[in-house]
Amino acid sequence: MAIFGNLFGQIFGDSTADLEARGDQFASVGNWRRAVEEYRRAVQKTARNSLGYRRLAAKLDEARVKSFSSLIEDIHSRLDMREFTYAAEQIASARALAETDEQMARVEECERRMQSSGRHMAGGTKAAGSATPGQAALPAAAASGPVSAPAASLEPARGAAERAAPAGAEAASRPPAASLASDARTPGRDAGADQAFQRLLGNMPAPQVAARVRLGPRYRDAALAFAVGEAQRACDLFIRALDEHPDDPVLLYDLAAALAAAGRTREAQGVYLRLAEGRPEDWQPYYEMAQVLWQDGLRERAVQALEEGLERHPQSGYLMAQWGVLLAKLGQPRAALEKLYQALQLDSFNDAGLYHAIANLHLELGDTEKARRGYLKALELDPHSAGTMLDYAEFLLGHKQDAKAVLAILETAARTLRARPGPRLLQVYRSYLSSRAHMLHGEREDAFLAISRAIEDNDQAWLEDRLEAQRQVVLTV
Repeated sequence: MAIFGNLFGQIFGDSTADLEARGDQFASVGNWRRAVEEYRRAVQKTARNSLGYRRLAAKLDEARVKSFSSLIEDIHSRLDMREFTYAAEQIASARALAETDEQMARVEECERRMQSSGRHMAGGTKAAGSATPGQAALPAAAASGPVSAPAASLEPARGAAERAAPAGAEAASRPPAASLASDARTPGRDAGADQAFQRLLGNMPAPQVAARVRLGPRYRDAALAFAVGEAQRACDLFIRALDEHPDDPVLLYDLAAALAAAGRTREAQGVYLRLAEGRPEDWQPYYEMAQVLWQDGLRERAVQALEEGLERHPQSGYLMAQWGVLLAKLGQPRAALEKLYQALQLDSFNDAGLYHAIANLHLELGDTEKARRGYLKALELDPHSAGTMLDYAEFLLGHKQDAKAVLAILETAARTLRARPGPRLLQVYRSYLSSRAHMLHGEREDAFLAISRAIEDNDQAWLEDRLEAQRQVVLTV
């Protein structure tokens, strides 16, 4: 009978009870995204008039709400750690998931924090003391790519915070309100599109809002399409808007970002070249060009784009820092360090993330004293960065064997994460480091409790072997 049952499951798939049980299991460990997937499958296999349908539907609704809340918390944590590229992707996912006014308000709060960071969300930033680039791209239409953000938002080159993957919130089954915009012109439809457009602009400064509103309905519809991930449609609408505003930098930057998102990278490069030629005072086209070239796998040409930009804008710290980022990714840590140090001398850079990246590179090169000073400088500039605290704690464990200092840092990190919850991975890695520190201090029972907590909280497959290895170390002593 057991064999027949297994064969039946293989042929017809998991039963509703199996799916519900897996959903309950994921919910019990706080993995709400996976719980939503399992509950949704269970609901789809259950007849609406059955006794269990309401129970499963209630569980699905609860998991959706908690999955959304978890995503919002993760966004705030990314913003705290200046991981703007990941945060921008997650904001777009959260906007697509939002189903109530309250949830939309929480997304808009994230967007306001993103804007207040000073980062132009099409991939660039405004340098201190430099001219503002022509565009400040749309909040929910942030371009993503393998290249890090400019120096003011450099993410650590290694460590727990960097290893975290962006939240994979599932796509919403219903079209968001923003997708109501289209070329069909009816008063009610236009009114709804205008409201969605105003929500999209959020708390953007009034001059930037005015610059976008004056571009008209075609730009509005293109921006809304881009915001909900319809990159190809956004490209078509942005191109049509160019007929009326052929040289507008806001429109050109957003068109290039949409082209890159749609996979039309050569056309995006052409738009950035057009911007570079038409706006010789603007460093940002070269930064964006490097991103697109890197995305296409043209690594040497990406570096050349930054070199050319620096020839024309020798004081751009963002271009210099991005050059360092690319060199680090190319496996050239010494050359990367040279560029990052040069970036510190340009545009009055004094950023915690940049010092964290410098510390990680020094550690990779074996210069532990310079790595220590880098971590301390990063914490001086941003004393609430849980990611930097964890990397510094790991550094002290591996190179200073100072268990007492590590436990003190981890306690501070725990208070920070309670006040401003971050990704689950940060909590897991804090518990893992706590276990190692307690073992170094001779406190085996505390070490066992910490690693057990880490294993229970972990939802990252790549970390399982490391956690299990630490558990075996505790058990065999």
